[in-house]
Amino acid sequence: MSGAGGETVRIGVDVLDRTELRRLVEWPWFLRFSFAPEEVRRAERMGEERRLEFLAGRFAAKEAVLKVLGTGFLQGVVPRDICVDQAGDGSPVVSLRGSAAGLGPSTPSSIALSITHKRDVVAAVALGVVPPADPMPVTPTQVGTENSSAHRKGDVPMSLADPPEEAEVSAFLRVRVGQEAAHYGGDLVDGAHVLRLFGDLVTEITARTDDDEGLLAEYSGVRFLAPVRPGDYLEVRGRVVRRTRLRRVVELEAHKVIEARPEDGESAVRVLSDPRPVCRATATTVVPRRKPTVKTSTAAKES
Repeated sequence: MSGAGGETVRIGVDVLDRTELRRLVEWPWFLRFSFAPEEVRRAERMGEERRLEFLAGRFAAKEAVLKVLGTGFLQGVVPRDICVDQAGDGSPVVSLRGSAAGLGPSTPSSIALSITHKRDVVAAVALGVVPPADPMPVTPTQVGTENSSAHRKGDVPMSLADPPEEAEVSAFLRVRVGQEAAHYGGDLVDGAHVLRLFGDLVTEITARTDDDEGLLAEYSGVRFLAPVRPGDYLEVRGRVVRRTRLRRVVELEAHKVIEARPEDGESAVRVLSDPRPVCRATATTVVPRRKPTVKTSTAAKES
């Protein structure tokens, strides 16, 4: 939707059942990933039910703001970088940080937010205004200098030309589950199949960060949240949350994005508007210490 002055108005809406978060908000990794530190501290001062209501409202608000920003969940913006604070009159106030603030000129200049609760249902509506884009002026350094670094950097927003020094390390897979993966009655796929996909992500991450496939030491906090069947499409994501000299700790999530519907036809499927979580886990992998290499001179070899 466009305004009279050429600005673009974006609206984001999210509705959720707060009971979906009841178990998730007990996991420290979920709190670290989804909420700003001050949001977590504020929730810690509340009773159990009020805490759940508060965090569910913030989570729905972040989903609505992500839609205003033009990106989806787990698509480049970390939810904790969207902080929902409270103004003096009690109304919610949005502040964008880190990955949420670095989206370039398409970031709304301001975001208005409303959160409402009714029993277990939480709804959030966000509205943002993106100012009209100014035409890029042609400067002398841009004429006849196609190979200059100044020209190349001037062609892109600062957020892309100068990435943050500590970029988040992550990996992503999208796979179709084949018929051969059926393991149990009712064509159910075994949980080990998803864990193998997690293992592939962890291996890719250490290959990229350490030039080594690493050695997967353990999984912890494994939770299977929904059944998987042949014909389903899964999106699997991994993110490094902790690094030591020899260990890498990776948080992993698998979501179903396309669901097989054999009851509607042999090859029928349905695209899920809201990806369905099927498994979450944390993996620890070990990267071996590299042995120092000793270069032997040619003269020494000949002797």
